[in-house]
Amino acid sequence: MAEAGDGNIKVVVRCRPLNSRELARGAKPLIRMSGNQTFLDPPEAGSQQDTKRATERKPMAFSFDKSYWSAGPRDEPGYCSQQTLYDDLGKELLDHGFAGFNACILAYGQTGSGKSYSMMGYGADKGIIPLTCSELFVRVDDRKAADPNINFTVEVSYIEIYNEKVRDLLNPKNTGNLRVREHPSLGPYVEDLSKLMVNSYGEMMTLMDEGNKARTVAATNMNETSSRSHAVFTLLLTMKRHDSDTNLDTEKVSRISLVDLAGSERANSTGATGQRLKEGANINKSLTTLGKVISSLALASSADTKKGKKGKSEDFVPYRDSVLTWLLKDSLGGNSKTAMIAAIAPADYEETLSTLRYADQAKKIKNKAVVNEDPNAKLVRELKEELEMLRARVSGSTAEDTFDPKVPPEKQKVTYQTKDGRIKTVTKAELQEQMETSEKLMQSLNETWEQKMVRTQEVQKEREKALEELGISVEKNMVGVHTPKKIPHLVNLNEDPLMSECLIYQLKPGKTVVGRLDSDKPAAIRLSGDNILEEHCYFENTDGKVFIHCLPDSVTFLNGKRMAPGQSHKLRTGFRIILGDNHVFRFNNPEEIRKQRDRATMKSNLQLSISAGDLVTATESSPATRPESPASSIEADDVDWTFAQREAAFARLGLDPTLDSLPDDDLNRLFEKVTKAKTFREHHLKSRPESSLSQADDVWSETGRPVPSEAATDDTSLEAPTSHYSPEAGNGALKDVQDQLESRLEAITTEGSKEAEDLKLEKEHMEYQLRLVRTQMKRMIDARSRGETELEQLDFEPVIYSAKQLRLIRKVLDKWRAHRSFSMAEVVLSKAVLIKEANVISKELGKQVSYNFTISSGGPLAAPASSVDTIAGLDQFGDVSDPILRSATQPSVAIKVLDGRHNAIYVWSLDRMQQQLQRMRNITAYIDRPSFTQHFSSDEPFYDSPPPQYSFIGSALISLAPISRSLSCTYTVPIFCRSTAEAIGSCRVDIKLVNVALPSKHATGQPGGSTSQGSSIIPTGSKLSFFFTVDTVKGLSLHDFSAVHLQVRLSSFVGPTLSAEEVFPSTAVDLESSSLSELRFRRSFSIVASPKVLNHLRQGYAPVEFFAAVTPTYLERMERWDEMREQKVYFPGSQESRLSSPDSQSTNTPPMRRSETDFVVEQSHDVIVWIQLCELAPDGQYAPVPVLSQGTLDPGSFSLHQGLQRRIVISLSSNSGQQFPWSEFTKVRIGNVRVIDAKGRVQESSSKALITLPLLQEQNIEFKPDGTGSLSGQALWDSSVHNSSLLNKVTPMNQRVLLQLTCAVSVETCADPVQFNMDVAITIGTRDARPPSRLLTFFGSKKILAKSSHLFRVRLSPPLTRSVKELWRLDTAEKYVRGEESLGAWRPRGISVVEDYLRLIMMEQKAADVQATRAILTTSRPLVTQPDALAWRADDLVRKALELWQRRYYGNHILNQQSNTEGESISAKHSIDTESFNELKFISETKMIPRSDSATKKGYLFILTDASQNVFEKRWFVLKRPYLHMYSQSNEVDEIGIIALSAVHVENDPHKELLLGKPFTFTLFTSSNSHALAAPNLKEKHSWVAKLDPTHLSS
Repeated sequence: MAEAGDGNIKVVVRCRPLNSRELARGAKPLIRMSGNQTFLDPPEAGSQQDTKRATERKPMAFSFDKSYWSAGPRDEPGYCSQQTLYDDLGKELLDHGFAGFNACILAYGQTGSGKSYSMMGYGADKGIIPLTCSELFVRVDDRKAADPNINFTVEVSYIEIYNEKVRDLLNPKNTGNLRVREHPSLGPYVEDLSKLMVNSYGEMMTLMDEGNKARTVAATNMNETSSRSHAVFTLLLTMKRHDSDTNLDTEKVSRISLVDLAGSERANSTGATGQRLKEGANINKSLTTLGKVISSLALASSADTKKGKKGKSEDFVPYRDSVLTWLLKDSLGGNSKTAMIAAIAPADYEETLSTLRYADQAKKIKNKAVVNEDPNAKLVRELKEELEMLRARVSGSTAEDTFDPKVPPEKQKVTYQTKDGRIKTVTKAELQEQMETSEKLMQSLNETWEQKMVRTQEVQKEREKALEELGISVEKNMVGVHTPKKIPHLVNLNEDPLMSECLIYQLKPGKTVVGRLDSDKPAAIRLSGDNILEEHCYFENTDGKVFIHCLPDSVTFLNGKRMAPGQSHKLRTGFRIILGDNHVFRFNNPEEIRKQRDRATMKSNLQLSISAGDLVTATESSPATRPESPASSIEADDVDWTFAQREAAFARLGLDPTLDSLPDDDLNRLFEKVTKAKTFREHHLKSRPESSLSQADDVWSETGRPVPSEAATDDTSLEAPTSHYSPEAGNGALKDVQDQLESRLEAITTEGSKEAEDLKLEKEHMEYQLRLVRTQMKRMIDARSRGETELEQLDFEPVIYSAKQLRLIRKVLDKWRAHRSFSMAEVVLSKAVLIKEANVISKELGKQVSYNFTISSGGPLAAPASSVDTIAGLDQFGDVSDPILRSATQPSVAIKVLDGRHNAIYVWSLDRMQQQLQRMRNITAYIDRPSFTQHFSSDEPFYDSPPPQYSFIGSALISLAPISRSLSCTYTVPIFCRSTAEAIGSCRVDIKLVNVALPSKHATGQPGGSTSQGSSIIPTGSKLSFFFTVDTVKGLSLHDFSAVHLQVRLSSFVGPTLSAEEVFPSTAVDLESSSLSELRFRRSFSIVASPKVLNHLRQGYAPVEFFAAVTPTYLERMERWDEMREQKVYFPGSQESRLSSPDSQSTNTPPMRRSETDFVVEQSHDVIVWIQLCELAPDGQYAPVPVLSQGTLDPGSFSLHQGLQRRIVISLSSNSGQQFPWSEFTKVRIGNVRVIDAKGRVQESSSKALITLPLLQEQNIEFKPDGTGSLSGQALWDSSVHNSSLLNKVTPMNQRVLLQLTCAVSVETCADPVQFNMDVAITIGTRDARPPSRLLTFFGSKKILAKSSHLFRVRLSPPLTRSVKELWRLDTAEKYVRGEESLGAWRPRGISVVEDYLRLIMMEQKAADVQATRAILTTSRPLVTQPDALAWRADDLVRKALELWQRRYYGNHILNQQSNTEGESISAKHSIDTESFNELKFISETKMIPRSDSATKKGYLFILTDASQNVFEKRWFVLKRPYLHMYSQSNEVDEIGIIALSAVHVENDPHKELLLGKPFTFTLFTSSNSHALAAPNLKEKHSWVAKLDPTHLSS
């Protein structure tokens, strides 16, 4: 078959027989067929088929490729069966597919014309699709049997296009709308479409049946099972052939598309309504687009002769107007062999005529199909054919001339006929050359990937070899030139430090000549510049030893001295070489350095008094792999271009570079370097590297690892200390003098540093006092500028302390800050209501998580996280992290999260808990509004994202005191749970001290500066090396934990001063598949003992953290433990039961409930402030001015007049009533004049002072029967006192003047007046300006109000309590929270959580101290004491011991006081504490609530205003969550009050309706008041209840 096929779309027409509906209405067939022609006759006049359009027409004839008559009986001679249709179309379709072409058959026609019957068939009459699929697998099997080198794969996909949406019929997961995309080479395709592999006809039919069941079908007037969607069934046939001659795999891919279109229809003929009508509209839309595409393609094909003209490119085909035509782009007018079946009905004139015209246009379309073959495979096949032909011609044949073998090929002529028929004559030499070229090309095409890789590697090696010959070394993972590892080399030094060590010249074995760049003589190193000869010098490398030979007349310097002609010298690492005047080099020999270091290491190892086994370990763990320079008196920083040039200059002048001859700057620089060298020597700095390049490139060995801070760790068993210098004989006296001078200098430095530290401390204190004075003075100046003449004169005198006093103050403060029991107890009691509310919300929403109090230790255990989770990428990040908790250094109250959904336990800070609680409230507040809740994550506020895999379950604490005494020790340490303060297991901790490297000044008489193990104090500057081992873990149960691991922190051994924390975890052990004994940890540590580190070792503790993947059983036990602990049944024999009186032991008597007024909890009140500006009217009264509001978010602008007297009327309304007992306005101030321009920008003014306004004596206070309270007052305002032009002139159009208004209200329960701060907008007009017209309210959202309103939330916080007897008043656990009934007997943890923490810390430290004391006493020498030496003191010792046992330490007094208080009667306690309780005043904090424009519901309700008189008033209510606003009328102009819905509880009780005598009544219970409301009807009542409490409805 040809490799390209040009031709028109093959179009056939098939006519179905009359159906039952057509026979019932007496319809007659209008279709006649003769050969390939189809005739359409008009219906008879007067019949039901008759239309005006049809009677005017004559019979119409159409010609197609085939006309199939299926309207008659099956035994009729011209009847077209399904098999006939398949033989004509299906077999040809398969032929095209196996040839590699894309093929397509699409069925088109009106609804009920038989499209699906032709394509799919019904029952035994199989359509084209089943028959094609069956024949496909038959041909595949035949091809495979005939040719073993061929293989076929078949993939299928099935989609439907319904309402312009693409749906995958074979994959139930792809339920959504799939996207259609277009690839430049592949054409249009469906994204994420599933392509399923099939191996047999049965599998394909199964998939097809499942897809057909998912298709969208429905009944219309024209068809009982009308396809309501377009279906596309695609076969992807891939033919792979292996060519044994070329060892190449070729592949052909053909796409066979079988399309069943939905029927075209008219709404009146199909009787479609509703959803069917919408479907029909979309079907007709896609079919109309298909008609446009066919028309455009037919027009383009008819004008194909004008292909080269520009008009061709202007044709536009609207493929993308419909999803159907976009997917059929290739089938209709591209790379495809396409056939179209036009299915027509015999009795419908209009629809049949439309279908025939579609088909008539479609047959004009020309497609250009090509074989879908790999271009490389096609090229190989063509080359193979050409090569065989050339070989035949070169070898000679009977049709060609035969020459004598002695005749050269250039003279042998060959004549042959080319593919295009031309006769060509060439020589055999040309044929051989052409054949060789084809063979090479064939060989390169047949080359496998592995062969190409081998050839590439060979070329790479040759290139590297060539580069090495040029002096450039290329290695893996190295960019650019780097230092060689074995070959001696020269490194350049430059005056610019950035240019130094950028050039490397390798000195290969043999002779390396240095010459001039422009010389013709051979030279390996070519240089330019002055005094560089053509043959300057040469280097000789023999067995790793390098000599430099100076040639005559050359200028060559070695270490500053010029070499004589003919002189040679052996080079050592670090030698400086100057060639000519400008070229400065340093010589490096890596092998020489390596040998020297090996000898130094072996010498140091012999000097150490360690065992042979340790020596082997040290040798293995510290391999000598890194070449370094030997010890030298010249530092690496000094060996630069300047040093080499100065060295040469001194040599030329014959001077010795002594200290006396150096200038002052050089002396100062030298002194700094000496100081640095001394510091490095004290810290055991290693020898300098030969260059920065070699240091960066070589392997980082543990021996050469620098110490970045006060501590470092490694994985090696033992470090081999390098002997930095070997004192020669005769220098002993000099050494002693040096040690004495250093000790004196250190003493002077120590005293000086202490004195300097005192001065620095006093200076900081004085600067702080000075800042306080400045702040106080600035405050007084600002107050005077605002006109506050009555400012209280505060006596402020700075207090100056000495450094000793400051240290004492800090010590005392730090001591008391560590005892945070009382403040933590205050936090636990005051925040208990938040924990209860969070648990209620999680319970209502079914989140499977509970929250409770815990104590965070601070420091490393503030927020312990598993480093295994961190390694796995599960570390907390972004806004999920908790920086407050992680940075805590002192114990603090935290929140323990028991995450039952993810089986995890983690800790939140209190601040984060409050943030998450606010998000929980948002979810519940907007649960009935999906437009809001779609912006909230329903799970984010309740859990950590992502949750940790391992939870912190406990720690084992060890004392570090034995390490500070150079002692090894072994502990058996209990593992304490942080939640229950109980031991849940134990482990063995072994600390083995390996080596203590003393500083040089302390290493007297001990080789290498080390000390053996023994009870001795470690001096400052020593380096400790020890092994830390944890094993023999017991007690952790499989029922509680599924996997366990432990970890230790570096800061546990060196203290909190570590700059960068490092965590070392053990391997996680799966308890289900392994035993707990496999949990082990072993690591070596090396730390430098600075003063801070030593202090931590003497007094500090190191925790071993245990983490586990917890089970649901463990989580339930933790939650149950909290409940039992709070109910005081967990410790039957504890102090709590012993402290109670005998009368209170009865379990049957429940504790008496205290009155809510006895508790002092944080209060929240909502206050609405109304502002009115009144101007003097002609009748002598002050009338309020109108307020023009631009919308619901605009509080409005007051319209004032110039030059009139004004008063400000302030009215306050609160829903709390007597709970917020205000008494009067104490101060009203106004000022800070600004202007807002037309673009909304605020421009500042010079008049920023707040002026205090005089208040009228008459103020109205009213507490109404409905539980609300109001306060109003008036202030006189003279705007001229502001001295602002903005208040004196007329305000321009589209501008407003802003003023800051502040009023202070005295409240009986508050220590200070409550401050309300707001902005008031005004516009000033002329004296005779008219008020805003009422017509403005009819256009847009403008409103004319009588007052401006502002909403505030006032939070009253109790002051910190400093009396244990008053602590219980802060308890908020009993405060009611809506929905707390779902919690049952659960209650948040109380003061017991603080006491459990204190008990845990005491037990941990005592257990660690006992183990440390035992380890120290074991190695101590026992004291020899006479038996009767202490007999005379025995009585005193016994008495003292008894007193110590009976003493009550700090930490339990909170519980004791509470228990005693609970044991007292309420009346007695109330009489004692009434006076102090009445004096308690709250601290107020106000916050303005932003306005909301989203109203959830509006409507009239009746509200009970006076319960004693049973008075209901009609009000207009607007629900703007979380507030319910009340207005007098529906125009929402006169606001009356608000009701806060933050903790609302709605009750709908029929008994209360009877009690109130009002139908459709329901009750609102809020945190501050209760309201009885009545709806006008039952429907409105249910609607209001659902909107007011949506969580009640959802639950």
